[in-house]
Amino acid sequence: MSYTVSRLAEVLADSVSWMSVRTADAVPGPDWVSCADLIAEQQAGGDPTYSWRAAAAADYARDYSIEPPVQVAAMFTLMWYVQVPSLVAGVTSAVTGMSPDVSPSSLAFKRHPVAHYPAEVALLSDEVVPLATAAVQLKDHTRAFLDGYKPGVKLGSLQRLGAVDDEVRAAIRLPEEAPYAEGAATAFGVSLEEKLRTSCCYFYVLPNVTACTTCPRFR
Repeated sequence: MSYTVSRLAEVLADSVSWMSVRTADAVPGPDWVSCADLIAEQQAGGDPTYSWRAAAAADYARDYSIEPPVQVAAMFTLMWYVQVPSLVAGVTSAVTGMSPDVSPSSLAFKRHPVAHYPAEVALLSDEVVPLATAAVQLKDHTRAFLDGYKPGVKLGSLQRLGAVDDEVRAAIRLPEEAPYAEGAATAFGVSLEEKLRTSCCYFYVLPNVTACTTCPRFR
């Protein structure tokens, strides 16, 4: 069966209830984030995710009446960003064996105004790629982001790279019917048998917060 990007957008929207998906010829508006522009700004020495991290940190400070450790907002912002290409590639590949192009120039997103996670995604390319190509694109995209991500606190390679594995593994598991899930997991280098996350969100360091059941601290 052949697929168009529009059809893959529908597949993605059907599986991810909290995310709106559209196709577009260009970044839809000024309140949208171009993945290519964000990475380019990082590579030029900028810190384009500063306001994103600051907004999350301000919420934690208000909700928990403390000055939250820097690593909490830093890690959530990292996970939120890599979730965008991971969801697009992971969900569609698990369902169809194909994926939209997930290169930085092919994706844009808009943050939720209150919760801050990417709530809307735009697919900017009309190219549909096979699973093996999607795996390479995802790796290159996320590595480019992670290499330039400097949130003011040390996040080790296990945290950075592990977050990508965690997000793509979760994405592959999302669809109710995923005939290509095992092949997708193999292509993306993750195991669907793994119960615990590789990376930690550090949310447990906030007052009266219990670590999630998939926290790697339970290994």
